[in-house]
Amino acid sequence: MSTQYIGENLWAGHSGKILIIAGLLFTILAALAYLKATRKNNTLSEKWNRNADFLFSLHSAVMFIAAIILFYLLINRHYEYKYVWIHTENSLGLEYLVASFWAGQEGSLLFWVICQAVFGLLIIRFAGNWKPNVMFIISLSQAFMTSMLLGISVLGIQVGMSPFTLLREATENIGNAFFENPNYLQLITDGNGLNPLLRNFWMLSHPPVLFIGFAAALVPFSYAISGLWTKKYHDWIKPALPWMLAAILFLGAGIILGGVWAYESLTFGGFWAWDPIENASLVPWLILIAALHLMIVAVKQKNTYLPLFIFTVLSFAFVIYSTFLTRSGILADTSVHSFGDDGMGLHIFIYILAICVSGAFFIIKNIKNLPPDKKTNLFSKEFWLFAASLIIMLSSFQIIFTTSLPVINKIAGANFAPPVDVVSHYNKWQAPFAAAIALMIGIGNYLKWNNNNIKGFLLSSWFAIALSVVIFIVTMFLYPISNVVYQVMLLFSYYAFFSSLDNILRFKEKHISAGGAISHIGIALFLAAAILTFSKQEVISKNTSGYSLGSGFSEQENLLLIKNKPLPLDDYHVIYKGYDFDGERLFYQVDFLKKNKKGEFYKKFSSFPSVLLNEKMGNVYEPYAKIYPFKDIFTYITYAEIDKDASNDSHKHLGKTEITLNDTIGINNDFLVFHDLTAKSDDAENKSTIVITAHLKNLTHFGQKHTFFPKYELKNGRIIFHDDYSDDLSLYIGISNISDEPNTIEISVYEEREEFIVIKTIVFPFINLLWLSLIVILAGLFIAMKKRWKTRNVTN
Repeated sequence: MSTQYIGENLWAGHSGKILIIAGLLFTILAALAYLKATRKNNTLSEKWNRNADFLFSLHSAVMFIAAIILFYLLINRHYEYKYVWIHTENSLGLEYLVASFWAGQEGSLLFWVICQAVFGLLIIRFAGNWKPNVMFIISLSQAFMTSMLLGISVLGIQVGMSPFTLLREATENIGNAFFENPNYLQLITDGNGLNPLLRNFWMLSHPPVLFIGFAAALVPFSYAISGLWTKKYHDWIKPALPWMLAAILFLGAGIILGGVWAYESLTFGGFWAWDPIENASLVPWLILIAALHLMIVAVKQKNTYLPLFIFTVLSFAFVIYSTFLTRSGILADTSVHSFGDDGMGLHIFIYILAICVSGAFFIIKNIKNLPPDKKTNLFSKEFWLFAASLIIMLSSFQIIFTTSLPVINKIAGANFAPPVDVVSHYNKWQAPFAAAIALMIGIGNYLKWNNNNIKGFLLSSWFAIALSVVIFIVTMFLYPISNVVYQVMLLFSYYAFFSSLDNILRFKEKHISAGGAISHIGIALFLAAAILTFSKQEVISKNTSGYSLGSGFSEQENLLLIKNKPLPLDDYHVIYKGYDFDGERLFYQVDFLKKNKKGEFYKKFSSFPSVLLNEKMGNVYEPYAKIYPFKDIFTYITYAEIDKDASNDSHKHLGKTEITLNDTIGINNDFLVFHDLTAKSDDAENKSTIVITAHLKNLTHFGQKHTFFPKYELKNGRIIFHDDYSDDLSLYIGISNISDEPNTIEISVYEEREEFIVIKTIVFPFINLLWLSLIVILAGLFIAMKKRWKTRNVTN
C-alpha cells in the first residue's frame, strides 16, 4: 500500500506535467500541419494553415498556463516541489519570488519556451506568405525546447527536467528515510533559498531580456532556412531584417543589464570579466551583427548570399551552444554563471546538432543555385561591410575557442590549459579586432555603394580625420596611454565617432539609416570609453594603517581601517564609522574626508559597501560606487569580521582555565601570573556577603606589566561577577568559578577587539561615458528595427 502523504498540493504538479506533455504534442502536430501547408499546389494548404495556427496557439496557451502554475507554486512557497524548495525561502520578497522563476534550469527553459511561443504568435500574425515555412521551423524548435521540460524516463533514459517534480521524487531523494514520514511536509519549515547573487534589482531584468534575445534569434534563422528551402534566396531577407535587429537589440540589452549587475554586485572591479558564460552570450550577438551587415549588403547589392546563410545559421547555433555551456555543467569550475550538470548536456547537444545538420544540408543542397556574387570594387561600401563582418566573425571565433577549451579537452581528451590571466589574454586578442572595426566604421561612413574614388573620399572625410587626430593628441597629453594598440584603438574610435556624427549632420542622404549611424556612434563611444576607463583605472587604496594584512591581501591595494581612526587614501582621508545590520545585509559606512583651509576635516561623501549574508551559499560582498560626472569611486569590503558584526558582539571569548596561586598561563603572546587571593566577609545588618579578590599580573612580550583585580561576590546566595579591564591590553579578566582545590580559581578571559574592516577602492574615469554609449547603441538599434519593420514587405 502506497504512502498517503499529508498536505501536498498535487493537483498543480499533475496539471503542470500534463500541460507540458500536451504542449509538446500540440507543437509537433503544428509542425506537421505547417509542413502540409507549405505544399502550395495542395488545394487544402489554406486549411492546413488554419489548423496549424490553431495547434500552435493551443501549444502557446498550455505553456502559458503551465508557467502560471509554476508562479503559483513559487509565490505560495509549496516546498513539496523540488524547484520551489531549491529556489525560494520564507524571507523572499515578491520581486525575488518572481526572479526565482528563472533562477534554475527548468524555470528558465520554460520562460524561454514562452518567449519563443510569443515570437511564433507574432509570425503567425505578420509573416504573410512566409508563415508556413518559418512556423514549421519554429514549431520544431519548440518541440525540442518543450521536450527538455518533460522530466520523464523513456526506456531508462531521462528526458528533460520538469519544474513540477516533487521533492520526494527527485533522484537524489529516492530511498531517503525522511520521506517515509507521511507528514514530512510539516517538518520542512523553510526552503533552500534564492542564490544571493540573484538578489539584485538588475537580476530581475537581465535573465528575461537575455532569453527574449535568444528566442528572437530563432526567427532570422527560420527565415534563412525557409529561403533556402523555397529557393527564394533574396526575398526572405527584408522580412527577416526587423527580427534580426530585434534579436540584436534584446540580446544586447540582456548582456548590458548583466554588465550593470556585475558592476553593482560583484567585486572584480568592472562590468566585464570575460567570464565563460558572458563570452558565450557575447559570441552569438557578434555573429548576429556580422549577419546583419551582410543582410544589408544583400538587400542593396544582391551579394554575399553564401556567407549570409552561414552566419545566420551559426548565430542561432551559438545561441544554443551558449546554453549548452551554461547548463551542461562543463564550465561549473570556471564560471559563476554556470548551472551544475543535471544531465541536460546531451539533450542540448542533440539540439545543436539538429540545427547545424539542417543548416548544412540546406546550404550544401542549394550552394550551386545561389545567385553569383557581383564583382565587388575593393573601395566600396559593400566590400568594407563584408570585410567588417569577417573581422567580427574572427573576433567571435577567438572568444569562443578559448572559452571552449574545457569542451575541447573533454571531447578530444586533450589537456589545453586555459589562460591564467583571462582579462589580459582576451584584451590582447580583442583590442586589434576592435581597432579594425572602428577604422572600418569610420571609412565605411564615407563610401558609396559600387565605385568610389580617393579624392571624393578625402574631401568628405578630411574634417573627421583632422578632428580625430586633434582630440587624440589632447587625450594623450591629458591621459597618456603607453600601450600602442590601445592608442591606435582610441584614435580609430574617435574617427568612427566623428565620421558617424558627420554622416548624420552633413550627409543625411548618404548613410544607411539614422538608426545605423546612431548605433555606430554608440559603438565608437563604447570603444573609446573602454580604453579611457580600463586603461586608466587606478587602485587608490594602500595600507597605511601600520598593521600587516597577511599574505592573502596586497598591501598596495587594500587598506585596514580601525573604527573612528582616519587614514590617508590618495587625495582623501577615510574613516570607518561603523555598520548597520538589517537582518540580511551588513552596511559599512566609510566616510571620505577632505581638509579645509584651516586644516580641519570635512566629509566629502560617504560610501556604503555591504555584505549580503547567506550561510547556505556563501556571503556576497557588494561594492558601492560614488558616482561623479567623469568618474566613479568604487569601494568594496575585502575583509570584515562578519560573524562578530552580525551578532553585534564586540568581545571575543579567549577561553576559561583553572589557575592555582603562583601559576603562570599564556594569553595571546603574553604571560598571566596568579599573584594573590584574598577573601573578605561582611555580616552587617544580617546581610551575608563574601567577596573574593584575585590579584593577577600580566607580563607582555614587550616587558610591560599590567595588574588585574577581578572579584567574585556572593551576596544573599546570589553570585555577582566583577571583571577587571585593561585599556592598554583591551582585555577583560574575571573569576568564573571557585575551585574545590585550595587557592585555585577558574578565570574567563575576554578580548575586546577594535572594530575594523579592510577595503579596496578603485577610481574608474569616464565610466559614465561607457554607460551612455550602451544606451546610444540600443537607441540606434531600436530606430533601425522600427524603420526595417515598416519596409519589411516592400519588394525590391
